[in-house]
Amino acid sequence: MAILGPVEGRDARHQELSARLADRDAALTEAERAYDARRADALDLDAVEAVLRRVRSVEQSAATEVQQLRESIAGLNARITARAEEAVEENWREKSEALAAAETRVTAFEQEVAVLARLMQALETARSDARDLYLKPVMTELRPLLGLLFEDIEIAFDDRTLLPQKIVRSGQEEDVERLSGGMREQLSVLTRLAFARLLARDGRPAPVILDDALVYSDDDRIERMFDALHRQARDQQIIVFSCRQRAFQKLGGTVLQLTDWLP
Repeated sequence: MAILGPVEGRDARHQELSARLADRDAALTEAERAYDARRADALDLDAVEAVLRRVRSVEQSAATEVQQLRESIAGLNARITARAEEAVEENWREKSEALAAAETRVTAFEQEVAVLARLMQALETARSDARDLYLKPVMTELRPLLGLLFEDIEIAFDDRTLLPQKIVRSGQEEDVERLSGGMREQLSVLTRLAFARLLARDGRPAPVILDDALVYSDDDRIERMFDALHRQARDQQIIVFSCRQRAFQKLGGTVLQLTDWLP
């Protein structure tokens, strides 16, 4: 009761205390508002610590990399010093000169290849022209000679070698290499006779020399070959050497005899 004071003064005291309470409540509200504002603006300690740890980690990594780079630079400087004593620049110049010389040689080779390619093309063209020039006339000369020995036969020549490659009999092709020795020999002789006739017609006559030819021919075929030789011998010289006197008795022609030499 002593705190409340006299009865007659209590209303005034109550009003004073109520006013003070209202002031304190207003101050408390203002303090709470200021606290909330300060709290909203305050940093998150966990986030700040995470950022700090990250920054320190980056700093540590950078320091480690700097140290590694310093070691690498030191190693490279040592290598540069060592190479400087080995005359690297001189070696580089020598290699550059060797490269230039090699490039010059490559250019020369390329030019040579181009020339050879043109030459090869010219040779191919010349061979094609020669094939067209000779093969048709040869076949024209060869056809009647073949008729003396074979029936229904054609010869195909190799485009590169201009030699007989295949024969066609009754529509069937056969490689010349698969023929019998006698037939290959006969075809060879007849082909030479045809070429000799072409040379003679071109004003370049050349004798046909047969040395021990027709050794694989049977009696019937060898007589037919003798007929072919006589056919071609009308306007060109054919010389036959043979040690088989009995087999060549039916050849005819002029037989040469050996006689003792007289001074």
